[in-house]
Amino acid sequence: MKMPDNVKECIHCNRCIKKCSFLTKYNMDLEEFSKRGYLAYHCFLCNDCKIVCPKDIDGSKISLALRHSKVEASENNKKEIEKKYKALLFEKKDYIFKNYNNIISESVIFPGCNFSSFYPDALKYILRKFKKEYNIGVVFDCCGKPIAELGIEEYEANIIKKLEENMLSKGVKEIITLCPNCYYFLKPRINIKIITIYEKMNELGLKFNLNHLNKKEEINLFVPCPDKETKYIRDCILKIIDLNKNKIKEINDINCCGLGGCAISNERELAEGFIDKLKKRILMSYMFTVLLVRVILIGII
Repeated sequence: MKMPDNVKECIHCNRCIKKCSFLTKYNMDLEEFSKRGYLAYHCFLCNDCKIVCPKDIDGSKISLALRHSKVEASENNKKEIEKKYKALLFEKKDYIFKNYNNIISESVIFPGCNFSSFYPDALKYILRKFKKEYNIGVVFDCCGKPIAELGIEEYEANIIKKLEENMLSKGVKEIITLCPNCYYFLKPRINIKIITIYEKMNELGLKFNLNHLNKKEEINLFVPCPDKETKYIRDCILKIIDLNKNKIKEINDINCCGLGGCAISNERELAEGFIDKLKKRILMSYMFTVLLVRVILIGII
């Protein structure tokens, strides 16, 4: 991955610094960040910087370019990264919980890594309902995004290649994602239809009345990082719920849930700061890693 060409167009307005806790800590704008390779794995890849940048410079792409450069610079660098993130690689490089034995039609539910861990009972309910009423099975695998964020290109490419081959060999023509990270990561990378669970629910006529959740107060909505720009998944959700939209207040002052970009091991203080802010609020979200910070989550499903 190459450094974004528009980095040199930075006008040093400092909007990114004001928006991002990471950039604030090191007092650097995006152009300066592009010169600090030693901070490659300190960015949470939340994309808040790009959203406020008048030149559309993408800090997450800068970070990923720096990571790729580090890995490609030497075999020792690659080994250093592999050692530091060995637990992540052990679980997800060739996903140890992979299971393609429950495909029963051309459509499959794809929970990804997080939903299965954080919502096992909800997942069982979803899988039973979709299997019994709609003849839709499930595939357990990792989309590859956590590995891709390390910057080891060959591992990323191999994961995506195997996932697509496994799906196609089983006759899968539609992948229904539960995780927003899986949706945004896989959609441009494989030649199989990718849709969100919320789109599928709308297609099947499954809608819900949530007006009882919070009749008087505003509902705080934590939009996960991959959906911040387009808010496509958020809009898909709003189509299937009966809720006074004026009550929804999006949280825009917290960059990340604290687990993005594999940055927490290098920026634990920043991550804990995000967590502390989140713990003080009652949230509605559709990003399952938020549960790790023990936030009260009002599930859509």
